[in-house]
Amino acid sequence: MRFSLVWSAVSAVSLWLAYGWATSAWPSLSRRRAIVIACFAILWSMPTALHLMTHFWHGLALPSMLMSLVVIAITMAGPWLGILRLASLMGRRLGPASVRRRDDRSWTRRQALEATSGTMLLGTSGTILGWGFARGRHEFEITEVAVRIRGLPRTLDGYVIGQISDIHAGAFVGESELAEGLARVREARPDIVVVTGDLVDFDARFAPWVARRLTELNARDGVVAALGNHDYYAGRDEVIAALEAAGVPVLVDRGRVIRAADGGGFALLGVDDLASAHRGGHGPRIDIALSTVPPSLPRILLSHQPHTVDRWAGRIALQLSGHTHGGQINPGFRLADLIFPYVAGRYEVGGTSLYVNRGFGTSGPPSRVGAPPEITRIVLVAA
Repeated sequence: MRFSLVWSAVSAVSLWLAYGWATSAWPSLSRRRAIVIACFAILWSMPTALHLMTHFWHGLALPSMLMSLVVIAITMAGPWLGILRLASLMGRRLGPASVRRRDDRSWTRRQALEATSGTMLLGTSGTILGWGFARGRHEFEITEVAVRIRGLPRTLDGYVIGQISDIHAGAFVGESELAEGLARVREARPDIVVVTGDLVDFDARFAPWVARRLTELNARDGVVAALGNHDYYAGRDEVIAALEAAGVPVLVDRGRVIRAADGGGFALLGVDDLASAHRGGHGPRIDIALSTVPPSLPRILLSHQPHTVDRWAGRIALQLSGHTHGGQINPGFRLADLIFPYVAGRYEVGGTSLYVNRGFGTSGPPSRVGAPPEITRIVLVAA
């Protein structure tokens, strides 16, 4: 909800700046002010409306994503269009009196410059998003992180967890995109693969083939998953059934012991997503999950939304999360930092290590800028 409010405010300001530029550069638009304002209002509201409707009619995912690309392109250019408009006004007011008297001729030149410059700015933001669609969302990176785990058996020193998150299988993550990402997972050579939620985007029909492809990774200790908010949008029961039918356990407020024969192993836990509390569930219940494993074991938790770590910091050695996509579109700055306390990478929170994976697929706009998709190679170190 907070993200939606902040994004709505930012995009509204940018669209207002773009409106001011457009009506200045093309005076004919100002004579049709009501129509232009209506068009900008539709641009502002439509992506959010379509996104909400997609929860019920999954076929709207594609137009929702494409519409959001248009709005983001204008939002990225909006502040620069505002500066351009201000410079044009200042130039007119501060110019020589002889030039100001030639209003028709000099203003026309200024309008042409303003129109050309603004169009170039919009083209630049569109090009950046286009690169993010064509290349950015395919630039998978393997990030290696060593984490000291107190109580980890020496025999498991160097154990590798391969973390992927936010696959969002659907309109823009199909067979080829999934295959190229999972090829990088194999390169990481994990002992176990964990998926920290959002395996599908809005349609549970994609869950069976995602599950089959995950089992083909042939990690020594298999694949384990937790649920994310989009798995609830798609249909919780259908997603769980597809995963477990393929042999991928889903940890919903429960845990399991990994490598018990190696000095006792460690506890791998998973909690339900926060979204479940709004869809007939109970939300994450850490105490129930902890009750399913021996209390003496070191604990590693899968929880889709990173800020849940504040609820149980100090009770878990390591939490693995996703959800934020590392901001997904960061054109020189990261708007997500204004919204989320934990966006990407490693954090230390009250005695618990948190790692936030940037995600595998995309949510909303099918583009990635400054936040390449990530496979995390977590190397456990005995402490």
